[in-house]
Amino acid sequence: MQETAIETTLPVIHQTLCHIRQVRYILPTTPCDRCGQEAPRAWDALRTAIDIELDHPVLLAVTVSVHRCPTCQHYFRLQPPFLRPDAIYTNRVVTKAVQSVIQDGMAMRRVPQRLARDFWVQPSEGSIRRWCRAARQRLDFEGDYQPWVVQEFSGVLCVDEVYQDKLALLLAVDPRAPDGDRLVGYQLMHGTVDQTEVKAFLTRLKAAGVDPVEVITDGSLLYPTLVAQVWPEAAHQLCLFHATRPVTKAVGEVYRAVRATVPRPPPPPQKDLNEPGARPQPLNFGGRPRKTVPVADASDGDAQRWHQRETARQAAKAEVHALHEQGVSQRAIARQTGVARQTVRLWLQQAPPPTGQGSTAAQADGTALAASVPFFPPPPAPWTDWEEVRQVRQALGKCRFLFLRRPDHLSAEQQAQLDALLKSPIGADLQLARGFLLEWYGLWRDSSGRRQSWEEAQRRYRAWRETRVYEHLEPLKKVQLAVTDAQFRRLSHFLRDAEWEATSNGAERMGRAFRHRQAPHFSLRTKQTIEDALVLDAFERKEQALAPTPERLHRCQRGRHRRAPAPTVLQFEERMMEHTWQTRVAA
Repeated sequence: MQETAIETTLPVIHQTLCHIRQVRYILPTTPCDRCGQEAPRAWDALRTAIDIELDHPVLLAVTVSVHRCPTCQHYFRLQPPFLRPDAIYTNRVVTKAVQSVIQDGMAMRRVPQRLARDFWVQPSEGSIRRWCRAARQRLDFEGDYQPWVVQEFSGVLCVDEVYQDKLALLLAVDPRAPDGDRLVGYQLMHGTVDQTEVKAFLTRLKAAGVDPVEVITDGSLLYPTLVAQVWPEAAHQLCLFHATRPVTKAVGEVYRAVRATVPRPPPPPQKDLNEPGARPQPLNFGGRPRKTVPVADASDGDAQRWHQRETARQAAKAEVHALHEQGVSQRAIARQTGVARQTVRLWLQQAPPPTGQGSTAAQADGTALAASVPFFPPPPAPWTDWEEVRQVRQALGKCRFLFLRRPDHLSAEQQAQLDALLKSPIGADLQLARGFLLEWYGLWRDSSGRRQSWEEAQRRYRAWRETRVYEHLEPLKKVQLAVTDAQFRRLSHFLRDAEWEATSNGAERMGRAFRHRQAPHFSLRTKQTIEDALVLDAFERKEQALAPTPERLHRCQRGRHRRAPAPTVLQFEERMMEHTWQTRVAA
């Protein structure tokens, strides 16, 4: 009868140092690792290994059987399944270290500290590098991974390149996979990607069996000709997100130009200085007075602001002279008017402003300048008062990003803010830019967010191209002329099939994940190590996709409405027993 592996816990050497566990892995006979003949057991040997544990360090004393093959006279030890040959750390330690690098994106120099903190083991950084390299060498990307991807390929392929310093990565991603973005192929290189590299990459994908019905790329000139040569039957879809960026950029330019035309309002009046503890705010007149007086022009915002500051300066100077004539000290004048004491002393050395300039209504009781009636000219047409200017400027700041959103992405309150801004005195150009953007969004989706039919999109495109009102704004005119009939056809392929994608966001997301994974390792990793990390991550996703969905024994009920009565204690115990039995059977 064969002996089985038996695990017992020996007496603890020290409660805070280490726990020793004895494991016996002995068989009477086993096949020879050279010739395959049955080899009987000769004697036993002792191996030591380090395993992971949450509460304390664990040392394994593994007793294995030594066998002698009578055919080839070869002695060998029985290899436990949880321990590698000539290794000290168990396979669980290796798995945790590799997962920390690949799944968690940790730097290899930080993994030993993490394992020591969480599992009471601390392998060296060199060991972790060797483990990751060995894990990659056991995987066959072209022979094992790619056939699985081709077998479950959805027919939609996103191709994109990612640059990071002198490193370039070509990515091919399936965005319609059941488990999300799935890597189909890659090519890592140094330097800039050219058409030769792209053609070799696409040809290699075709040779592997990848035959897409839709290929999505950005607006780069690398792809149109090569995609048509490699997959002549596939529809080449231009990324709608990349095509929308020039539209939103042009609308943003119009928005900023309109915002620049809004005059700058004067500072708001201060609070009543008669209140207890109220003190005037320091006055700011924009630096030293200018030697040349600008011409007062309603369309020149800088000139208007200079005249406003100069009027306020003369009013403050008249106020200072009036208080000085009443016998008020310089310190008290500075405290009441908000003007610096050095400026008060300088103004008193100068002549007072002529009658009619500044504040000729200085009160005898020393009321501060800011509490008196402001002497600023009214805003230029079509503005009615400065309060309206302040409200519009505040609305322009709040609606900066709301202005570019689709209508179905706006709440009722946000839509009301936009409507109020479009009805303001500067709303004419904003209404034109907003209408231009909404018509662009309307080419592809209706008001509820559903896709348009290809015929409806084509009809809307012709109407959008024939609209001449957008020619009054140069940024909108450039975009309207740039979207030609050929580009629209390449942008509207996704409308022909509900299963097709409109953007290359799948490749973009995987490219961003590649950059994030590179961040803690970029200065230390070689090209081969980066490629190993890509393959390990791809196989990790494959294992997750093929693994059965685990049954949840409990779900957090915080913020959830109870839809069904809770199971009784007996039902819960039965579920727990069934889950435990299934786990043992699977093990």
